[in-house]
Amino acid sequence: MRRALRLIWATVAVAMQRELAQRANLAFVAAQTLLTSAAGLLAVGVVFTQTETLAGWRLEEVIVLLGLFQVMSGLLEAFIEPNLSWFVSKVISGELDDLLLKPVPSLLMVSMGSCQPWALVQVVVGLAVVAAGLAPLAESVTASGVLSALLVLAAGAVVTWASRVVLASLAFWAPGMDPTVLYHAFWQLGRYPLSVYHPAVQRLLTWVVPVAFITSVPAAALTRGGSPALVLGSIVAAAGAALVALWVWRRGLRRYTSATS
Repeated sequence: MRRALRLIWATVAVAMQRELAQRANLAFVAAQTLLTSAAGLLAVGVVFTQTETLAGWRLEEVIVLLGLFQVMSGLLEAFIEPNLSWFVSKVISGELDDLLLKPVPSLLMVSMGSCQPWALVQVVVGLAVVAAGLAPLAESVTASGVLSALLVLAAGAVVTWASRVVLASLAFWAPGMDPTVLYHAFWQLGRYPLSVYHPAVQRLLTWVVPVAFITSVPAAALTRGGSPALVLGSIVAAAGAALVALWVWRRGLRRYTSATS
């Protein structure tokens, strides 16, 4: 674990040095992120001019949810997508050889071997949105709720990583299929409370594309208080998702044909 953390830190440091050569990108990304956040908050504000609650969620709770969605989206764009968005082409061309020959765990190198540091601006803006949503709820926020939300959010990050690894690994069996676009389409549904959707869609967004673990569940824990059962269930889900991802990855590698074979 320590070696993996050092590798991730080194990856971020190298990527940051590379991106600092183009500092104008930071201003552009920051402006784009602020505009996106403002548009999302404006849309929610318009909805709440017609109702006091949205599927049982108050305005402040939805704002917290939007902030958490932006935090998780920033982490996804910073650490996971820069690697797995190109995975299908690497499998087809046989370019995985270089990564598989490195003296580090292949799955870690493939899924987190590079990063896009400017995407972390989304994380900072998302945290600011969360703080704004929590301000009117300060009296109802508890230490146990904050701890539960952090643990559930961490579990959601693991589930997100695992689900993307599984989808990317499908390229070993069907190289012509790239479900990335479909995945991101479902991901956008995390902007709103899970309870606004049909029960069938709720199950899909909980067990197939884990949107529930990145927004609705941690937001509810943060604003309404968490529970040991919720935290335990999230940890079990994260552990199960990681094991499934590892199993699918290893099975897929058996089918991989390298560029030299």
